[in-house]
Amino acid sequence: MGSVARNRGHAGRAVELALRVMTDELGLHRAEASTPLENLLSQRVLRRNGFSPSGVAHSSILLDGSRRDSLLWERILGDRPVAPG
Repeated sequence: MGSVARNRGHAGRAVELALRVMTDELGLHRAEASTPLENLLSQRVLRRNGFSPSGVAHSSILLDGSRRDSLLWERILGDRPVAPG
């Protein structure tokens, strides 16, 4: 998210909507995500939406010419209801 949109809840609402589609329309059972290790804001969004960290993928992101690790996240859909939009 750009600096103009930060801290307005847009990312959280987007994740909520994606989870709702995954559950209600696609009938999926599991959601996965990844974030750069240093991206605490994205990690907070995922945690608030019921995701739990599940591991580290080493050298999985190529950013500015260098490889970086990412934190892997998972959520079993149905563990808790998707928050109403």
